[in-house]
Amino acid sequence: MSASADETGAARLSLTDFLDLPTIQNLQDGFAALTRLSTVFRDSAGRKLLEPTDPAARRASDRVLDFLLVDENDGQGFVAPIVVEGMELGSIEVRPQEDGGLETATRQQLREAATRMGVEAGKIEQMLDAAERAMTPSRAAAVQFLYLLANHITRLCYQEHQLRRRVEELGSLYRFSTMLASQRELQQVLDAAAQSAATMLGSKAVAIRLLDGETQELVCRSVWGLSRAMLEKGTVLPRRSTTYAKALAGEPAYLAEVWSDPRIMTAEEAREQGVTSLLCLGLMHQGRAFGVIQWFTGEARRFTAGQVDLGRALAQLVTSAVVNARLDQQQTQRQDVQRQLRLAAQVQQRMLPDTVPSIPPLQIAARYVPSYELGGDFYDLLDLDGNLGVAVGDVVGKGVAASLLTASVRASIRAFAQDVYDLDQIIARVNMALARDTRDSEFVTLFYGVLDPKKLRLTYCNAGHDPPLLLRDGKLTALETGGMVLGIDAAQTYQKGILDLRAGDLLAIYTDGLIDAMDRGGKKFGRARMKQAFLETGGMNAADAMHHLLWSMRRHIGLARNVDDTTLVVVRVGQAAGK
Repeated sequence: MSASADETGAARLSLTDFLDLPTIQNLQDGFAALTRLSTVFRDSAGRKLLEPTDPAARRASDRVLDFLLVDENDGQGFVAPIVVEGMELGSIEVRPQEDGGLETATRQQLREAATRMGVEAGKIEQMLDAAERAMTPSRAAAVQFLYLLANHITRLCYQEHQLRRRVEELGSLYRFSTMLASQRELQQVLDAAAQSAATMLGSKAVAIRLLDGETQELVCRSVWGLSRAMLEKGTVLPRRSTTYAKALAGEPAYLAEVWSDPRIMTAEEAREQGVTSLLCLGLMHQGRAFGVIQWFTGEARRFTAGQVDLGRALAQLVTSAVVNARLDQQQTQRQDVQRQLRLAAQVQQRMLPDTVPSIPPLQIAARYVPSYELGGDFYDLLDLDGNLGVAVGDVVGKGVAASLLTASVRASIRAFAQDVYDLDQIIARVNMALARDTRDSEFVTLFYGVLDPKKLRLTYCNAGHDPPLLLRDGKLTALETGGMVLGIDAAQTYQKGILDLRAGDLLAIYTDGLIDAMDRGGKKFGRARMKQAFLETGGMNAADAMHHLLWSMRRHIGLARNVDDTTLVVVRVGQAAGK
């Protein structure tokens, strides 16, 4: 019968929730036989749990038991020990009372009554002995009840013992987890875990090994109770040790003698360290092992199921602490990297022109929009004795490497532009320097031009860059003269193009981030849309034309993030003075 609910909805317990019916039957029958009283056990609702004891069956059983009984303590009584997990907590002993049997006065009264009734004198004592046997408890029933009682006391003591152990383990686990949570550095976590884990399982020593992510070898990272030689013993491949392989598979590995697995410890090392038995458990995270924890004992010991369960709980707490410590470490490293990236981005931003020069009749507008903190695009505006050098470049890749390369290209252009007159020679020298200092996979596309505001002339070289567009009288012209990208072939030669400008011309120099920008569906802004947007800027000044192009791109991609840097320089040719 299981627990039921009363009118308030609360669970109502019954006797059968704690004792099974055969046990209750034995208690009822034994009590009835001892007391000679009718005994009935009922549940919480008052219902009979069992049928009444059958006296005849009980007497037959007692006669069989009485025949089989053998007294202990020299025939003076019976002893039932109370033993929990191999420890004798006490015992129950029963023996005949010194004044056992019918009291003397009662026996004398019965003798006188029998005499008055004319019972033969020789039979009176026989009758009194029979009455005494009938009125005293059954010896067999007493012994059976004794062992039944001892058994239940043992069970109660064992349950109490287990309960206390569980409470102690929970308290220890709480203290263990609190201690680990207070440690942030990985090595501190491992050292604290090794010491506390040894104490909780009563072992002589503990070692913690972690898998190396690259070599997949187990590296001893912390020991407690063993010499530092264990840390210096080196690494071990799990597949060469059945003990480690078993633990990493999620199973408890036990060695009665640690030297039976020489990968763990030789017999000589075991003697020096004073250890004998070993329990090894895996440190598992999301179904995968990343290390093991080992408990060493100073004597031969077989770990109980409860100790193994406690070890599993400790291993799981160690796992969580190690994972958290690694996450903290990674977070700290990421923060350091982000801080360095921000500093590098600030340096890169400072390399861009602070202001846009004013050189009538030319209007200049420029914008650089990085997709990440560090980008591979750049533009530069150089004052060349009344002329204006305009460079727009795109380095392959992103991040730190690309940003360093942009700085190198910018510095080379500035250095050569001041000393070399021919523009094609400037680009050739920049290319030679890059080819010498970069890998084959690293290259740069570059458009470099020099604007002469007096002659209204643009001299330029396009080194593999997206061709700038010239808008004149509603028509678009691409500026393609130049050569291949920079940094591939040191011997490459370049050509220069010359374009005479007119009032009203509009020039757009851009990187591929503008035309490659994609919406959420993966559709690019593209050259066709870019050209259409540029055609719409015919009457705009340089700044408005630049904003219109960028807004047209943004309107196309919507909320999607542009994954490439975007650089745009727009030049509007105004009416020259005196014309």
